[in-house]
Amino acid sequence: MQDECRYFEIAGITVQVESDLPFTDATFDVKFESFRADGPGDDTVFIRHHFELPDEDPKAGGEEVYRRPPWAIYRTDAGWVYEGIAPDPDDPALHRVAVFDADHMRGELYNPAQSAQWWRDGGLGSLTMFPSDQIWLARLLADRDACYLHSGGMIIDGPSGAGGVDAADRHGFLFVGHSDAGKSTTMELVKRELAERAEILCDDRNIVRRWPDGFRVHGTWSHGDVPDVSSAAAPLRAILFLEQSPENQIVPLTDRRLVWQRLLATLIRPMVTADWWHKEMDVLEQIVAEVPCFTMRFDRSGAIVPELERLTLPSWSS
Repeated sequence: MQDECRYFEIAGITVQVESDLPFTDATFDVKFESFRADGPGDDTVFIRHHFELPDEDPKAGGEEVYRRPPWAIYRTDAGWVYEGIAPDPDDPALHRVAVFDADHMRGELYNPAQSAQWWRDGGLGSLTMFPSDQIWLARLLADRDACYLHSGGMIIDGPSGAGGVDAADRHGFLFVGHSDAGKSTTMELVKRELAERAEILCDDRNIVRRWPDGFRVHGTWSHGDVPDVSSAAAPLRAILFLEQSPENQIVPLTDRRLVWQRLLATLIRPMVTADWWHKEMDVLEQIVAEVPCFTMRFDRSGAIVPELERLTLPSWSS
């Protein structure tokens, strides 16, 4: 079974990946190494790869609920069917078919025959062989008080004592902004200034999940310009909305409605259904109520880093 099964953990969810073809050490891109797990966890979901399209139509009798290339999605009595469709509406070709159960805990992925060679070549950038895994993972997160946010994520260690830094002194930060706001730049300059005290989670997509002790930020493998990713997590200390500026300052945001609107704009949305939408709105409202939010004005000098460090001090409060 070892050659036909791999485990990966993200935000407390273990993904068991099975395949009709054997795995090699190079099947998936190196970015997944941080997310490798030894076996099933307390919350394990399953996907299995096949390398031919299904003989029968799994969506028969289902209702189309979404159509926007590259996906048409159908709801059936058994769950969900995702069809990979061409951008040209006159092109009937199917690029792949994925069949999930009702809660997306188990998926059978039917890839076109030529994808067998892609599998053998290795270096795959997603566990599902989809353009991105987030269309599927975002559905799972809603049932776990979690969401995907378009953001840069980091862990910054607070001042260490004689015994070094322990888990309670690790602080998660989310940096939010539009595509040119400077998320990747922020990751790089903080890492440059703080070296081993700073850990990049992901510069483009991160997960925020509510646990019994509060919200934590978790890294993902869906990176942008900065290839560094990590499966690590830390309590979410602050969310910072980026503004490039000649000034270097961090200013508290007290308008919760404005914060909610800005976070909503960063929410990664899969196929949206009413139940998914309501769950994610609840998560965002809880984040706004519990996590301190700021405007971070900064230049490229690195002078903003001491201001960030102050947020890790025990004496700091919102």
